[in-house]
Amino acid sequence: MGDMIIYIAGKVSGMEMEAKLAFKIAEKELNLQGHDVINPMELPHDHDKTWQSYMRECISAMMKSDALYLLPNWRESKGARIEVQLAHNLGIKILNI
Repeated sequence: MGDMIIYIAGKVSGMEMEAKLAFKIAEKELNLQGHDVINPMELPHDHDKTWQSYMRECISAMMKSDALYLLPNWRESKGARIEVQLAHNLGIKILNI
């Protein structure tokens, strides 16, 4: 399963500091497994910082991935649930941990 581009999905809103750490840990683990990782917390966020703008940027980045890696709290995130549904509909692999 090595050498995939993997997008990390999980809850961010309301827990930005904890999320930054959780996403970074997942990114390092996936890198160690030989994957390229898209960490949405590391995207440029050169926009008006509304939820809609974050989602547009994140979904655009997600479209470049082969798979989604779900953090344990993904169900608590409206955005992550949208990303999972979209990935499912588009045939992007979903990896549960």
